[in-house]
Amino acid sequence: MTRVVVVGAAKSGTSALFAAIRSSENWVAIYETGNQGQIEFLTSHPAPRCVTKVLLRRVVARNLDLAGFDRSVYLVRDPRDVLISWMLFRPLLAGSASSPAFVAEFLATLRRKEADPPSVSLHDIEAVYRRHGVGAPFVERFHRAFADELAVRARYPDMYRLRYEDFRAGEIDAVSRYLGVPLRTDVRVGEHIAHNERAKSSGGWRHWFTSSDIETYRPVFEEQLTRHGYDLDWTLASSPHIDPRTASGYLERNLGRPRLVGAGRAESLSRYRYTEERLSVLASGIADGREAAMIELAFVHLRGLAGPPDFDAARELLDDAIARGNGYAMIHRGFAAQNRLPGFGRGAAAHFASARNVLGERRAERLVEELDAAWREHVLPFLARSPGPRIRSLLGAG
Repeated sequence: MTRVVVVGAAKSGTSALFAAIRSSENWVAIYETGNQGQIEFLTSHPAPRCVTKVLLRRVVARNLDLAGFDRSVYLVRDPRDVLISWMLFRPLLAGSASSPAFVAEFLATLRRKEADPPSVSLHDIEAVYRRHGVGAPFVERFHRAFADELAVRARYPDMYRLRYEDFRAGEIDAVSRYLGVPLRTDVRVGEHIAHNERAKSSGGWRHWFTSSDIETYRPVFEEQLTRHGYDLDWTLASSPHIDPRTASGYLERNLGRPRLVGAGRAESLSRYRYTEERLSVLASGIADGREAAMIELAFVHLRGLAGPPDFDAARELLDDAIARGNGYAMIHRGFAAQNRLPGFGRGAAAHFASARNVLGERRAERLVEELDAAWREHVLPFLARSPGPRIRSLLGAG
């Protein structure tokens, strides 16, 4: 059996390596593990191959135990490129993207940078972040990331280190041998995380940094650069050029891209129209083990939003999410049993009790109340209109 975990900081290339591994064989996967229950699901699963990726911050903040994996790859990337990649990605995250004022000012600043790169520094761009209270200061974020790395590497000193730049250059024979699988670098990430892909290159920082940025970040980055054998040459591009397709255009393309909503939250039940694009996002999310996609597609099947209602398919998806320790799926399974949906049994109390064990008493009770309202508004009216008197009578009896 092969159990693989990919570890790294945000925007260090972990999604690309995860996709490369996933494409090589049939894997049971979880994209971006966030809790110990998911890790235990993978490390105890009977499938011959299991893989996940996990961010450094989560390993440290949630004290995740990675000892059950027999292959672990630690991905590093030139922090100067990480800074640019993260700076452009952060506005796409929930919260930031919902702030029109921040997005509008950020886009305007990017366009000024594209028109005349030396005239706008990274400090000027960060000032937009600070005016709108988005995220932590850039330097602070990197100090924490480097501390997280040292903590994880001290705990797991035998991790295989791979530089993102080598991966992109196709220098993968050694890591392929370590993993025991053939890797390719010409793979795309799943549709559910397509917004992660931008330039897929290295060295772009030389076109973004200004001389004042070098003064700020050289003392912050040089120890990390030395640790991983990166070039300490800070020479900037003589004729800096920023392609709008990888800057403002990247942001504009992805602001409206279909995105997964947090696993099983009330807002994931409020969607009534499903396009092929949205269904493709859900399918790719399920292939990568995303519980949010499993739960959302379960309700597509329950409500018959992309074909006839399919209670068996909905139950299988919820059960898959439950097997991974998802408390939201447990609550939804409980409501399905409570409302006597065909094939869901009648053990509602047991599912609610499982959710309390996973989520904690107070949080579970709050979510039961919140999701009960969502079921009444967004699920039961659809079921009442489902074909056949059996379902209508069951709902009436519930």
